[in-house]
Amino acid sequence: MKLTVLEDCSPYYIRLTHDGIDDIIKKCLEYSDGVNFKKFPFYHHLYRLGQADEILNLVPVAKDLKLNPGRVSLFVTQPGYYYRPHKDGVNHRVSLNYTIKILDNKCVTSWYDDESLKSYPIDLLGGRSREVDGFVKDKHTPLKSMTAIQGECILFNTEIFHDFDNSISTNERMVLTLRSKDPGSLYFDDARKILGV
Repeated sequence: MKLTVLEDCSPYYIRLTHDGIDDIIKKCLEYSDGVNFKKFPFYHHLYRLGQADEILNLVPVAKDLKLNPGRVSLFVTQPGYYYRPHKDGVNHRVSLNYTIKILDNKCVTSWYDDESLKSYPIDLLGGRSREVDGFVKDKHTPLKSMTAIQGECILFNTEIFHDFDNSISTNERMVLTLRSKDPGSLYFDDARKILGV
């Protein structure tokens, strides 16, 4: 088996591990060294194709999930930042994430029911995302919440509205996010079956 399940919280996420995760972390940090992430509270760092290929070569399920070398991205969140509920991209259903830099347990990711958010307008950000506009966090109870842990792999359901809250943390947070070449067709359950988890 390529992957070992640490926690199965389907349909929201599955925390996983496998041999060689430390090599992925090291490569991601090497290829982002010197980048000024602090210029934005949230920064989407897209690795160049050569770098992306090297990173994907370290991911044992990259070919199984047909991961896209043109979409190997580091999501960097600064201390004190909150990102509203959203569904990734206009049609991304699932992501394979690696926790590259998690220095505390103060950033919480939560998933929300579509029905509870139907009164809010959806901002498509010019066709780049599906974001809940005007969300009032205190008025909602998440379906599920998770605190990411350093050095793990997470099969992450991006087709359910989710937010992440780094507002009480004093640390920068980095997560490698990987997507399929055909993100609109690969759902969480499909990826789970392909991976045998």
